[in-house]
Amino acid sequence: MKSETSSQLWDYIRKNLDNRGLTTGDLARATGVHRSRFTQWRQGRSISITTARSVAGLFDTGVLEVLVAAGLLGDDEVHLQRAQPDLALLTDEELLAELGRRLHARR
Repeated sequence: MKSETSSQLWDYIRKNLDNRGLTTGDLARATGVHRSRFTQWRQGRSISITTARSVAGLFDTGVLEVLVAAGLLGDDEVHLQRAQPDLALLTDEELLAELGRRLHARR
């Protein structure tokens, strides 16, 4: 269940940071934005295209995925299909993070 103080974008960012063992400091360095912007993202403020590109680069994913996570584009607009991660391909750390997220979501 999503926290009332957390936006869809921030949930996406937090999940990806956790999966990769990265910190918000790593995010700040990769995007060139001040950490105070993270609070704004948590509260639902939008992300710029330039910053979305930087986030996508940090997470080694496409910018469209970040824009969908930010709510700027819909899945139907970019023809993305959400898939469950292949657990067999996850590292031990990623597997533990996935398990933690699932257990947290059940509460």
